Amino acid sequence: MAEPTGVLWERDPHTAAKHALLRRYMSAWFPIMAKQFRDVGITFLDGFAGPGEYTNAQDSSPLIAMEQAQRTEVTRWRTQTRLVFLEARAGRAEHLRNVLDSRHPPADRPSRLMLDVRRGKCVDLYEQAIADAGGWSGPVFANLDGWGVDTDYSIVQRIARQQSSEVLVTFQDQFFIRFADGEQEAGERVFGHSGWRAVDQKLTAEKAPFLVNLYRQGLHDAGFDYVLMFQMVDEGGHSLYQFFGATSEVAVEKFKDGLWEVDGVSGQRFRDPRDPHQMAFDIREPDLSSLRNTVLRLLDEREHSMAELRQHALRETIYKKTHVSAAVETLVNQGKVEWARNGRSHADQVLRRASRLF
Repeated sequence: MAEPTGVLWERDPHTAAKHALLRRYMSAWFPIMAKQFRDVGITFLDGFAGPGEYTNAQDSSPLIAMEQAQRTEVTRWRTQTRLVFLEARAGRAEHLRNVLDSRHPPADRPSRLMLDVRRGKCVDLYEQAIADAGGWSGPVFANLDGWGVDTDYSIVQRIARQQSSEVLVTFQDQFFIRFADGEQEAGERVFGHSGWRAVDQKLTAEKAPFLVNLYRQGLHDAGFDYVLMFQMVDEGGHSLYQFFGATSEVAVEKFKDGLWEVDGVSGQRFRDPRDPHQMAFDIREPDLSSLRNTVLRLLDEREHSMAELRQHALRETIYKKTHVSAAVETLVNQGKVEWARNGRSHADQVLRRASRLF
């Protein structure tokens, strides 16, 4: 979708799904972080905040953050909670201020809640805006939901240096595929180097995987130990990529809980772009065939403990650690794998490929 020119526009299915996922994750992030970082405070940054509502929906990422930050589970800790909303267009920034003041009047807000709406480009304002709010003293969650080519790599690098901080980035591969031999400045800003231009020499089927894997590696290089990427696909086949970068295993687990819970919102499906055989996943009846194939591939190399398989699922797939047990149980029942050692802990439960009979 091209960036609209007006103040308001219609919310599409991709955005509806992103909002559902953000609300689910923020419902966990705010109370957990407020309790853990009471001494230094927490900051939510929306780098591309928008006008606060749509022509067909009153939801938005700033309103979701305001709603979640004021829950009793958060305010009970009396943690300094900072909400920093940046919007490049003057009309949209003003509309956002009006929407926030109308739905959450300043007099009704918690005393420890600080709100700052600024007009300007994220890359130009974010560092000073967070500093002015005192946000660099604690963790930052940065929602970087631009138009797919708006998030400068320098932003994610800076957030990654901040202890216990996280990013959620929107990424559109088609822009870079179309303009690899022309509009290159955006690519240099987003990737932080010129290596992305090699997409122009890739076969058509290789272009998108090349770009998303390159960007994923870039988030790792920036300092995020855990990088989860997933593709959002609507019923018309239109896709959009999201990247979640974190330094905490608990954060990834919580994010995946939300991912699996909101699958199917507004006709939206999520899938792992690195797995061409997994079309989509469904929380109601999870298709674990891809995970089972991954387990078999790992066991072809050597024996693995359940702890190792669970960790691999968390870090390298779209599946949750809890899905591994069901996948392994099926493989054991099929006679494809067997227990080399079956102890009480996941570390002591070791699997291997079953002996092949010829």
